Amino acid sequence: MSDSNTQTEPARPDRAVEAGRGALFIGFAKGFFMVAGFLQRVLLARVVSPAEYGAFSVVNNAISTVNNTMVQGTIQSVSKFTAEDDARAGAVQRAGLKMQAVLGICVAVAFFLAAPLIASLVKAPEHVWLFRLAAAIPLIYAFYAVYVGTANGLRKFHLQAGFDVGFSTAKTVLLIAGAIIGRMVGHSVAGAFAGFIAAALVILIVAGRTVGMRAGDQSFPAPRLVLFMGGVVLYTLLINLALNYDLLLLRRFAGAAVPGAPADTLAGAYEAVRNLALLPYQALLVVTFVIFPLVSRATFAEDREATAAYVRQTLRYALILGAALAVVLSARPAVLLALLYKQSAYGIGATALPILAAGIVALALLSIAGSIVTASGRPDIAVVLVALTLGVGSAIAFAIVPGAAPGPAMLTAAATATALGMLAGLLAALVYLWRRFAALPPFASVLRVGIAAAAATGLGRVMPGVGKISGLAAIAASGIVFAIVLLLLREFGAKDREKFAKILKLRRRA
Repeated sequence: MSDSNTQTEPARPDRAVEAGRGALFIGFAKGFFMVAGFLQRVLLARVVSPAEYGAFSVVNNAISTVNNTMVQGTIQSVSKFTAEDDARAGAVQRAGLKMQAVLGICVAVAFFLAAPLIASLVKAPEHVWLFRLAAAIPLIYAFYAVYVGTANGLRKFHLQAGFDVGFSTAKTVLLIAGAIIGRMVGHSVAGAFAGFIAAALVILIVAGRTVGMRAGDQSFPAPRLVLFMGGVVLYTLLINLALNYDLLLLRRFAGAAVPGAPADTLAGAYEAVRNLALLPYQALLVVTFVIFPLVSRATFAEDREATAAYVRQTLRYALILGAALAVVLSARPAVLLALLYKQSAYGIGATALPILAAGIVALALLSIAGSIVTASGRPDIAVVLVALTLGVGSAIAFAIVPGAAPGPAMLTAAATATALGMLAGLLAALVYLWRRFAALPPFASVLRVGIAAAAATGLGRVMPGVGKISGLAAIAASGIVFAIVLLLLREFGAKDREKFAKILKLRRRA
C-alpha cells in the first residue's frame, strides 16, 4: 500500500498525442471542406448557365479574398491569446466580439460601398447589386471566427472540425437549393448567395451555442487583438489574392472585349479550370497541416542542420504529391472537364488546365516555403515573396491577355500569366531558403519527379481513344506510370518508409 501522506501528481496530457489528435481532427475537416467545396462548385455549374456561373464566381472570388483574410486573422489572433492562458478565454472571446462589432461592420460596409468600384474594375457594372448582397458574408464570418478561435485556443479540435464539416455541408445544400429556387424567379445567382448567407448564419448560431460565452471576470484589451491581427493579415491577404486575382483580371479583360453575358461565360469556363487546377494546392495544405505537427521537432531556433533537413524533405514530399496531382489533371484535361461539367461551354479551358495546374503546384510550394520563412521569424520576407508573385503575374497578364482572342486563347493566356507569376515567386523563395538555411529540395528528387511527370503525361496524351472511358483509362494509367517511374528511379527508400511508419504509429496513439 502507498503512504497515505503521499500525494499523487495528476497525469499531464501527452502533448505529442494531443497535437497528433488535433492535427488529425483538423486535417480530416479541411479535407472534407476541400472535397465539399469542389463538389459544391461542380454542382452549381450544373444548375446554372455558364454565364451565371461566371457571374457567381467573379463576385464570390472577390468576397472570398476579404472573407478568408478576416477569418484566418481572427482565428489566429483569438487562438493565440486564449492558448497562452485558458483562464482568460472568456476575456479574449469578449474582446474578439467587441473587435468584430467594429472591424467586421466596417469591412462589410466598406465592401458594400465599394461595390460600384469593384464592379467597374472587373468590367461588370451589371453585378453591383450582387457585390452588395455578398457584403453580408464577411460580417457574419467575422463573429463566427471568434468562436472558432476560442475552440482552437482551448484545444477543442473536435469542435473546430465539427464546425468545418457542418458548415461545408450546410453551405453546399443551401447554396445549391438557393440557386434552384432563384432560377424559378429568374435570379439564380442571387439565390445562390442567399443560400450562402443562410448557411453562414446557421453555423454562427451553432458555434455560438456550442462554444458559448466563456465565464470569467478578467478583461482583455481588444486593441491588442487588432495589433496582433494586423501582423498576420497582410500575408494572408496576399495569399488569398494570389489564389483569386487571375479570375478577376480575366473578367476585366473579357469584359473589355465582349461585355455582358459572353464575358461571364468566359469567366465561368476559366473558373471551371481553376476548380480542378486548385486541387494540388488544397491537397498540399491538408497534408502539410497533418504532417507538420507530427514530424516537426521545432528545430528552427536550435539546430540549423536539422532545420535544413526539415526544409528539404518537406518541399520534397510536397513536390511529389503536387506533381502527381498535376499529372492526373494534365493527361486528358478535355475529358475531365466534359465529365464534371455537362455543358460544352466549359470545354474551352482544356488547353489552359495543364498550364494552370503546374502554376498552382508552384504556388503550393511557395506557400509552404512562406510558412517556413514566417516560422523562422521573417514574415516580412514571406510578404515580399507573395507580392512578387502577384506583381509578375499581373504584369504579364496585362501584357498578353488583352490581345488574345476571347475564347480558348484568352483562357490559355490568363493561365500562362498566372503560372509564370507563381513560378517567379517560388524561385525567389528557393533562393532565400538557400541563402538562409542552405537547403533546397534535393536536385536528384526534382530531376526524378520531372522525368516521371513527363513520362506519365506523355503516355496519357498518346494512348489511343478519344471517348470518356478511354480518357479515364489514360488518366489512371498516367497516375500509375508516375508512381512506377518514381519507384524504378528509387525516389522512395528505406528512410522514407521509416518516417511514414513513425507517422502511422503516432496516428494510432492519437
